[in-house]
Amino acid sequence: MSSGLLSIGSTALDAAYTALRTTGNNIANVNTPGYSREITTFTPQVSTGLTNMYVGTGVAVQSVTRMYTDFLGQQTNLAQSQASAADMAAQLTGQVNGLFANAATGLGTAMDNFFTQLQSLTNQPGNAANRQAVLSAAQQMTGQFNNFASQLQQMDTSSQQQMGQEISTVNTTVSQIAQLNNQIALAVASGGSPNTLLDQRDQALLTLNQSLGVTSQQQANGDINIYLANGQPLLVGSQTFTLAMGKDPVNPQLVDVGTTNGGAAIAALDPNSSGGGKIGALLQFQNQTLPSVRDQIGRLAVTLSNQMNALQAQGVDLNNLTGTNFFTTPTIGVATANSNADIGTFTLNASYGDVTKLQASDYQLSVGSGNSYTLTRLSDGSKMTLYAITSGSNTVLSTNASTATLVDGMNLSFTGTAPKPGDLFTIQPVAQGAANIGVAITQGSQIAAASPLQASVPSTNNGSLAVASLNLLAPSVPVSANSNLLTATSIKFTSPTTYVTYPTASPTSTSAPQSYVSGQTISLNGWSLTLSGTAANGDVVNVAPGVTGSGDNRNALQMVQLQSLGIVSGQTLDSASSAVIATVGALASNAATDQTSKDAILQSASSAESSVSGVNLDEEASKLLQYQQQYQAAAKIIQTANNVFDAILAVAAAA
Repeated sequence: MSSGLLSIGSTALDAAYTALRTTGNNIANVNTPGYSREITTFTPQVSTGLTNMYVGTGVAVQSVTRMYTDFLGQQTNLAQSQASAADMAAQLTGQVNGLFANAATGLGTAMDNFFTQLQSLTNQPGNAANRQAVLSAAQQMTGQFNNFASQLQQMDTSSQQQMGQEISTVNTTVSQIAQLNNQIALAVASGGSPNTLLDQRDQALLTLNQSLGVTSQQQANGDINIYLANGQPLLVGSQTFTLAMGKDPVNPQLVDVGTTNGGAAIAALDPNSSGGGKIGALLQFQNQTLPSVRDQIGRLAVTLSNQMNALQAQGVDLNNLTGTNFFTTPTIGVATANSNADIGTFTLNASYGDVTKLQASDYQLSVGSGNSYTLTRLSDGSKMTLYAITSGSNTVLSTNASTATLVDGMNLSFTGTAPKPGDLFTIQPVAQGAANIGVAITQGSQIAAASPLQASVPSTNNGSLAVASLNLLAPSVPVSANSNLLTATSIKFTSPTTYVTYPTASPTSTSAPQSYVSGQTISLNGWSLTLSGTAANGDVVNVAPGVTGSGDNRNALQMVQLQSLGIVSGQTLDSASSAVIATVGALASNAATDQTSKDAILQSASSAESSVSGVNLDEEASKLLQYQQQYQAAAKIIQTANNVFDAILAVAAAA
């Protein structure tokens, strides 16, 4: 009898002690990251038959389990990956916004200053100080373009370095989870519940989602398998797959991230569906945000330099020489995919046609069968079908099947052996525009402010005609000099109210008679002429290239007008510059809003999980008292059993 009571008390004492240890462990780990609250579960021991009844034999500890819900854990992991991506995106876009937000150092301010100095030059075109001021403003403006391009490149380099650090964290964490898989599988196989190991693995999985959003699948043996957003495995049992970063095989300017097989990147993550995490945000920043901003300011630089050079080429400088390029001329970048067949046997040529049609985008050219080509504008995903037209030794690509046309402002052609179906090319018309723009002239005297034309009235005229003004026609879009601008031309009056025109060198090649009213403007070959006085039959006025003198500002006036023309895909330079700032500001604002939202979702998910898995000190204190009382009561049972046994011994001794 006493031995049975003693046994019951002993089991009760052991159970209470185990529960006290569990509760104490919970209290000790209240601030341990990733720790899941544990509970002790009891079960009665098998009763013993006694005559016609069963008598209990005590209590057993069934298990010590952790309070963890897989559903809530997965929700927290998902929220963590999204919040980490949002935090990183807000940080990165904030840096870009900080670069463009300063109005005093912005591109718009620098361009405005350049055109302001040009305007001052029109007032005194021969003044050396004014010319130097224009040159200095141009150098400051191009320096700003260069600085912005350099800053964006530094951000790209920095983000790639950070990407490498996060990839290293992923690979280290995956290896840690693989080791935990082995230990957990061994414990599960022996019938145990390795709570601490499970907590460590869950915490490692949360850390992994901070770097890169992944999914996990629980296996029957206790292992978890981990997969990327594109379905590629990172971990299967104890086998790990290395995550790596490399250059995009089609566009080396971009970065690929994916698992490797023998050192070669396979199934690279799509930046738009990478799963989140810091790596997901960095991928989008490097492959989408930075190229978009870079291309927008690059288009500004290409368009401005090209159109200013066109005006400079039609003017005359202070040395009475035809103007040379004001700005250095950026070029179009072309990259050939590493997978292309017969690399080196053909060349894709790309040059500027109408720069006012350029888009702020890179392009991917794909070669199809039967000389068909598909050009994808990467900024918006739109596709164009191009046709191959043979032109001498070149194969011209055109949007028209029979006539050579420009492709988004570019001339595209192949020389050499034709490319093979499946070949890919990346075309970057404006990517390096801001980095490569510079001032080509070195002296203020080289600014071609003067018109190359002079009008003269022969002394043999019988009327009273005199030249009131000879101006260049206002530049149109795109800016380009009239091919006949420098053709010496004569205007001959066949009566006081009619005239004909002809090249001075070919007096017989006359135009049809034109009506004339005294004082009206005569426009031809890119210039406009206004005469005063009256004409007599046979009077002639000649317009021809000639020395214009330092006081001529007619070409400078056209340069000033460039600022108000819609030369950037229909926008003015100022509007296009403002659009860049607005785009960057919207990106930063949206990223900040998304960060607030995603952080709130993470907080909610973490709170929900903590409500199940977290340690509540008040609750644990209550349980501590409960199990302490249970322990004391169990000890009392043992004491009672001992008293009964002593009493039995005393009775036996008395007998």
